[in-house]
Amino acid sequence: MPKVTISNDKGLVQAAGNGLVVKSSASLNSGLILGTETITTATACSTTIPVTILNHGSDLGVTLADGSSVGQIKIFISTTDYTVTNTLSLGGDSATIATTETGSTYILMWTNAGWQTLARSSGDNANATAVAALAVFAG
Repeated sequence: MPKVTISNDKGLVQAAGNGLVVKSSASLNSGLILGTETITTATACSTTIPVTILNHGSDLGVTLADGSSVGQIKIFISTTDYTVTNTLSLGGDSATIATTETGSTYILMWTNAGWQTLARSSGDNANATAVAALAVFAG
């Protein structure tokens, strides 16, 4: 598949390589569907699949390697109440992120300085325990 670039000044351009580059705003009228992987054992999470679903029957550890492009997004969603500890480069330092509740979610973006946290949520209803169940970050 050739690399396809869409821009306001040149329109649709094909070139050597692969991927799609949009250099102007885009409207999605039918929604956005991201690729997913489901993790059930201790393993390395994909850096090329944007969404990782943590679904396992016991505590486990996973890893996330460095991203390949600045701006790359990685989303983690826990579908279990067991503890998942993710080891990765967070802000340039080795760090861990632990989830312990169904619905715990965190979103990361790759920069030249490592993965940066964009958002995290606990999966709990918005009450006194919602903050207590947030994914725990440790450096």
